[in-house]
Amino acid sequence: MTDHPTTEARLRAALVARASLVTPHDLRPAAPPRGRAWGTRRVYGLVLATLGTAAAAAAVYFLALTPGTPVHPVPVPPARTPAVGEPRPATPPPGPATPSVTPQAEGTPPASR
Repeated sequence: MTDHPTTEARLRAALVARASLVTPHDLRPAAPPRGRAWGTRRVYGLVLATLGTAAAAAAVYFLALTPGTPVHPVPVPPARTPAVGEPRPATPPPGPATPSVTPQAEGTPPASR
């Protein structure tokens, strides 16, 4: 184990000798790393933009071809005919649901209040 101090001393002497060779000119900032011609962010952004545009076009196409919500009328129960000998129901008087409208002559304007 007497080998270690000699190895450490040699290593320390080599590092000190090497350190004297470094000048301030060697300590300039390194150039930024150069990537590929197309950066991965650019390609990723281009792919996302293309997919977004395709999805929007598909949604517009689908909505343009899909008809609107169908309007289903309220089902009206079939009219019941009274049996023989049964009195017919009376017609209800006109109310808010069935207003009575009196036709006016064509040239006469409606009365204003």
